[in-house]
Formats: sequence, structure tokens, C-alpha cells
Amino acid sequence: MASQVGAINSVNALISRVFVQPKGDLADRLNSRVTVVILAVSSALLLSSHFIGDPITCWTPAQFNAQWVNFVNQYCFVHGTYFVPLDQQLAFEEEERTKVSIQYYQWVPYVFALQAFLFYIPRFIWKAMIAYSGYDLAAAVKYVDRFWSENRDKDDKFKTRLAAFEGRPSVYIWDGIRLARKKRSRNMALFYTLSTVWQAVNAWIQFYILTQLLDSSIYTLWGPSILGDLLQGNDWQTTGHFPRIVHCDFNRRRPASVQLDTVLCVLTLNIYYEKLFIFLWFWLVFVAVVSTVNCFKWIYYLCNKTKAQKTIKNYLSTAPIKSTISDDQFFSALGEDGLFIMDQMALNLGDIPASYLTISMRNICQDFIESEDYIDEERTPFVKSIKHT
Repeated sequence: MASQVGAINSVNALISRVFVQPKGDLADRLNSRVTVVILAVSSALLLSSHFIGDPITCWTPAQFNAQWVNFVNQYCFVHGTYFVPLDQQLAFEEEERTKVSIQYYQWVPYVFALQAFLFYIPRFIWKAMIAYSGYDLAAAVKYVDRFWSENRDKDDKFKTRLAAFEGRPSVYIWDGIRLARKKRSRNMALFYTLSTVWQAVNAWIQFYILTQLLDSSIYTLWGPSILGDLLQGNDWQTTGHFPRIVHCDFNRRRPASVQLDTVLCVLTLNIYYEKLFIFLWFWLVFVAVVSTVNCFKWIYYLCNKTKAQKTIKNYLSTAPIKSTISDDQFFSALGEDGLFIMDQMALNLGDIPASYLTISMRNICQDFIESEDYIDEERTPFVKSIKHT
């Protein structure tokens, strides 16, 4: 019991850590946060049930003492069982009798743990690539998010909030973009697109692993078929999927011979496995489809920056004062990575703080062009890109 409580507390800590982060785009949240939590929670709870309680209970002969009963239960759980409908006779041939073997339940918690790890890998790869690019995007998003959380209720006047953004977060983002460009760092959008491609590929691989774990010889579309069976009243006794009552063979040594015994066992875990696997089948299909759509969206973004520029123009149109620099000059100042950073800010923080950040960023850009720093850096590629726009 103490171990189960400890597992639940660990899970609660994991959930609280995951969902306090900035939101990000939908596919990223589904893959690296929500799905990871679902699989990790399932793995932890199912694994604890293997060591606490009775995951399998076998009906042994009356002459078996407690040690023999415990041995049979553990042997059948580890070795595996097979399903034969109770209204059918057991075949004498072992191969025929064990044709429908039940081998998955021992490995489910470990497979779920592996899948949780694999679902987080694209996020890890993205963090490694963004670190290589020279700009700490995650820290920038968290910084602006924390600033917005602390200041959004202090003053509801547009100009006051705008001035607050110009004082801290916009300078932080602007200086980071300038520093990254001086280091010749590039390709943040490309790196992110590659991570979305891996997310989509990984989601379909995980779905394939799940279907292989189920290994149904009856259904191609396992999820809808099992759900249809349940709705029609065709339970495990008819279909053989997630059977509650199974058979187990074991050899018992006698003084002069070895006797084969067959016992009936109750797999209580299959009650939960059935519902969990149905949910995960549909969930992984949903995640894979969303990830695929998101992948193509970012490939399109990589080839065409029009949508991101249009979003920024919409934010700039709410500015109280007209700027002396054009939108194209501002886009040139941002560069491809800066444009991507602003797009990520909108995705992670929402339109309102993103609009304040965008307008204040343009004001800072305007001040920079009109300052002596602009003259000092006039020969750098950064300023040339603005000057010749």
C-alpha cells in the first residue's frame, strides 16, 4: 500500500511539473507533455499492481498447500497463459491448445514506460538543437510568461503595459536576437520543423508498437472493432480479447515421473487493460494525426513566411502611434530566426502579451536604427539587412 501511495505522489509531482510550463503548440503539448504523463502514470500504477496485490489468481487442486498455490500463481504470471473458451475441450497437442497465448500483460508497464520516454525524445532533440543555435528560446518564453503573469493585473492601460514591455522583456528578446545574429546562428525554424517531423514519425511508430503488442489475428482496426464488440455485447468469452479466465500448464515433479497439470486462472488486470488499451488506441491515432498535420504546417511555414508576417502585422496594427520604420524593415531586423521567435511567443503566451511584445519590439528596433549604435554597426550584415530594405 505504501508503495502505491508513493507511486501516486510521484505521479502527482510529475503532472504538476508538466502543466505549469508555457503551453506551446497543440501537437507539442500532446506529444511531449500529455501523452508522456498518460503513459508514465499508466506504467507506474500498473507496475505497482504487479508487486502489490494479486494480478493473477489460479484455481489449484485442493491438496496444494499455500506454498504450491503461491508458486503456481507466480509461475503462470511470469510464464504466460493461454485462452480456450470454457465451452470447448482442451486439445491434447500443446501447440493446438496454446494457440491463443496471452503473453502481453507482463510487459505492458515496461512498454508504456519506454513509449513515454520515446514520446519525450523529439522534445529533447529540439532542446539540443536550439541550444546549438545559440538562443535559449525556452528561457525567453518563460521569462516573458513570468513577466506577463506578474504585471497583467497591475495596470489595464494599454500605454502603461506597452511601456512595461519596452522596459524589460522586449529588451531581453531584442538583445538575444542581436547576439544570436552576431554569432551567425541560424535555422531555428528548420530545427523546429525537423522536430515536428520526428514527432509525427514517432507517433505512428508508437501506434504500431501498440498494435503489435495487442497482436490481434481477428481485427485490422483493433480499436473500433473491440469497441463495437463491447457495444454489441460480444465480450471476451466470445472474442478472446483480454480474457478474464485463462488456462496455464505447469509440470509437477513426482518421484518417478513428471506430471503435467492444467489450472484455470483469473487475470484481473485484463479488466483494466481492456479499457486502457481502447483509450490508448484512439488517443495515439489522434496524436499521430495531429502531429502529421502539424508537421506539414511547419514545413509550409519553413517555405513561406507570409502567415507569420501577417500575424505580426495584425499585432502592429493595434499600436497607438505609427512607427517611422516600415513593416518590412522590422521583419528584416528580426530576420528569419527573430520571426520564428515572435511566432513561438504567440503560440506559447497568446495574442495579448504577444501583441504588446511585438509593438514594443518594433519601438526598440526604431530607437536602435535612430541611435549611434546603428552607425557603429552600419557595416555589419545585421544593419545592412535593415538599411537596404
